[in-house]
Amino acid sequence: MAGFREFCILITIAMVFVLPVSALEQQQTAGAQVMVTNVSMDPQVFMVGDTGTIAIEVINNGAQSVAIRRATMFDEEIMVDSRPYDTTTYLGAGNRMSFTFTVTAPVDEEIYYPTFSMDFRDSGYLRYPVKLQVQDKPLKISVIKKPDVFMDGKKENVDILIGNPRDNAVSGVVVYPSGEGIETTPSSIFIGMIAPDQSQKVSFSITPAKSTDLEIHVDYMNGINSHSEVIRIPVDLGDSKTRAELILSNIQVERSGSEYTLSGDVTNAGLEVANAVVITSGDEVTPLDPYRKYVVGTLQPDDFSGFEITFSTEGVGNVPVVVSYKDNDGKLYTTTTNINIPSVRAGEQETGDLPITMIAIILACAVVIGGIVWYSWRKR
Repeated sequence: MAGFREFCILITIAMVFVLPVSALEQQQTAGAQVMVTNVSMDPQVFMVGDTGTIAIEVINNGAQSVAIRRATMFDEEIMVDSRPYDTTTYLGAGNRMSFTFTVTAPVDEEIYYPTFSMDFRDSGYLRYPVKLQVQDKPLKISVIKKPDVFMDGKKENVDILIGNPRDNAVSGVVVYPSGEGIETTPSSIFIGMIAPDQSQKVSFSITPAKSTDLEIHVDYMNGINSHSEVIRIPVDLGDSKTRAELILSNIQVERSGSEYTLSGDVTNAGLEVANAVVITSGDEVTPLDPYRKYVVGTLQPDDFSGFEITFSTEGVGNVPVVVSYKDNDGKLYTTTTNINIPSVRAGEQETGDLPITMIAIILACAVVIGGIVWYSWRKR
């Protein structure tokens, strides 16, 4: 009987110590079946100072449930803004679970590895370093087309290229110009998303009223973070080197009394089209029918057209001939050329016949010559 009692005691001791050890081993084995299956970030690549989220997905590949006591993330340089998951929860066999943490990256451009940590209630833990990349690469703004010289009140096209040199896409991209005394069409352009290593071209019509700076602004989002870039383009007003330039040539003036007919050619010596070309005389003379104004119409570069205007004047030696035209945006330009004409003296009788004084002189000369001839004939 004594031997039997000793055997029972040994069995009891074995059950007290061996069974918990076996259960512990089973829990450790179950915990070892939990692993990270997916990591996602927003934004995918941080900029310096950005705030974003890191989502960790885990799966239980074992055949038993695992009690999770705590899940958190930590790093010496990356700031973790979220509180740890401290409530005990169970991850069933074959099930998945996600943990999301908010982090801020007030660091320099580099790659960092904040650690995801999961502690199991019974025993064991899971540690997983997460790759977090920080890039100090903003969007790039390039001017690909602009006029050599801006003109006061003239609409000019400016083409802008927005490039994304980052390793991740940016969203919500909006481009808008601004500047004192500058009108723009359109006022802004929404691009939306620009993929990595891609670019987008936009065009604006710029109408300056004075010399100033044209600013091109680009606002965009990296995850939930707003960013903005700007470049400045000097706008110096001057004369365009390509605008239409109308030149008068082959001028002829015909006079009939105080009425004049002025004719010639007008040539477009510029590099742009001249629209609605009209030629008329200035205020110093009085326009007359049939050609008070001469409408030429459109003149292409290196093209020319004849014209004719009629007017009357007295005592004016130079007549201003005014040439006006419009560019493709409807802006009006005028040039004035002074043309010398035969003047009319005050009190002078202007007819198609000889002046009375000249007629009298001719008659007197005729009488004298006639008298001489008669006297010579009689003397013979």
